[in-house]
Amino acid sequence: MHWIPYLLLVWLFGNFGLQTVQAQNRTADASDQEILAAIDRKAAAIKTLQCEFTQTKELSLLRDQMVSHGVMYYQQEGGKLHWEYTSPYRYTFILNGDRVVMRSPDQTHVVNTSDNRMFQEIARNMMNSLTGRCLTATTDFRTRIRVENGTWIAEMTPIRREISSFFSQLRLHFDPKRQLVIRVEMIEKNNDKTIIDLKNIRTDAPLDETLFSVP
Repeated sequence: MHWIPYLLLVWLFGNFGLQTVQAQNRTADASDQEILAAIDRKAAAIKTLQCEFTQTKELSLLRDQMVSHGVMYYQQEGGKLHWEYTSPYRYTFILNGDRVVMRSPDQTHVVNTSDNRMFQEIARNMMNSLTGRCLTATTDFRTRIRVENGTWIAEMTPIRREISSFFSQLRLHFDPKRQLVIRVEMIEKNNDKTIIDLKNIRTDAPLDETLFSVP
């Protein structure tokens, strides 16, 4: 399967809503509450975010891994995102307001998200999860917060059948010092796994507006 469905599914949190991940279990203890509150405060304060990423696809039936690399730029104002694969292929996904651009060396495809609900919600969920803002509201997931090797991990198990058909669990890893997402894991029903590691993360640095240019 081409890489783009995996990218979108990683960020597609179901119900096609802006914030569809359960923020806490009803039995969450105080420490869970404190962690989620810290993440939410940080996410709301981020104006811009940029980083490099490595995406690894692990297939349960094969020993080989499919690894790709790229860069990401996010700007809260105007809802802007630039997600670019740089190797082993080149592909760019740009969100600017209600316009989505998907660009390869051979072609450019533009989608007006106001006319396409699925793209609209996928794009917004991508941005929400990059900052951790997805950890709020509703009951689409059972979410458990745990701490492992100094990292906060939100383990999200889908409740709704529509979501569980895509994957069995979604895990967001956070740096406790910066309250930022540093890894996303999607575990599929067949135990295949997609992992996205974010590194060299910078927040609130000025970004070149041409990064978000759309036709």
